[in-house]
Amino acid sequence: MDLRQLRYFVAVAEELHFSRASARLSLAQSALSAQIRQLEGEVGGPLLVRSTRRVELTPAGEALLVDARRLLADADNALDRCRALARGEAGSLVIGSLGPAPGGVFAPLLSRFGSLHPDVRVEVRALDFTELIDGVRERNADVAFLYLPLDEPDLEITPLLAEPRIVVLPSGHRLARREQLSPADLDGEVFVKQPPPVPDDWCDFWMLVDELGHRPPVSPHMGANLEEWLHLIGRGEGIDTAPAIISRYFSFPEVAFVPLVDAAPAVLVLARRRDAQDRLVDDFVVHRTERAVHVRNAPSPAATSSLALAGLIVNEAEQP
Repeated sequence: MDLRQLRYFVAVAEELHFSRASARLSLAQSALSAQIRQLEGEVGGPLLVRSTRRVELTPAGEALLVDARRLLADADNALDRCRALARGEAGSLVIGSLGPAPGGVFAPLLSRFGSLHPDVRVEVRALDFTELIDGVRERNADVAFLYLPLDEPDLEITPLLAEPRIVVLPSGHRLARREQLSPADLDGEVFVKQPPPVPDDWCDFWMLVDELGHRPPVSPHMGANLEEWLHLIGRGEGIDTAPAIISRYFSFPEVAFVPLVDAAPAVLVLARRRDAQDRLVDDFVVHRTERAVHVRNAPSPAATSSLALAGLIVNEAEQP
């Protein structure tokens, strides 16, 4: 028994006439009769009572008609759902974010995506530091807003924008009231590092290893997420640097945010699995992909001017 035979049976059962059913199916009447006989052979008994004047359903035929209609409807719905998913017209998209994604970037992407796929459910997940790489790799998120440097061959990276960094330090720190700070001002300071499995080169970037020329002292305490990290800094365990957007989204009385100068910017990117074949993800990133430029995974201070010329260093409010 297959779906084709069930469709033929339902047509005959609804028309109660082989000629009308064959015309409805665009099938020769002899072929239709042969398929019904084959189906009856599989059932082990008659489904229809035929006479020269009419066709009637047997009790077995009546029972099969109810189930056949349901099975065919389920099959049609399953096919429709699969086709819609293949076109990217249904389903869900999980977006991860390590910290707040700038509204000027996030809102236009969501707006455009929503207009293309109004029936798709979009879920936004906050990622811990420990999910920096594995959040996307292990499919906890389809695509994620992250920050460079990321040297992961299995991830496809699309740069979105670069913004200045800030120094995050206890509000009672001797440097907390400065208008701006440079890496030289921070030499000798203890930094609050992120825990494994966060890559060392990612931690080194935020601890200004390139700018300082050495790895600074590190606190034994590590924050698994932004809130823990901020609380550790607030209670005096150390300092760190961060994208400037952090100061606009978090308000901790015990923490001060001071602009950082003479250091590489924070580069926000979209990360996805390189082997992922997903139309929903494609449509989400395409708007920015067209405008993105390729930047080095760990942008150096010398790269800052080229990023600015490429239009990546912008304020959140300037995003289209």
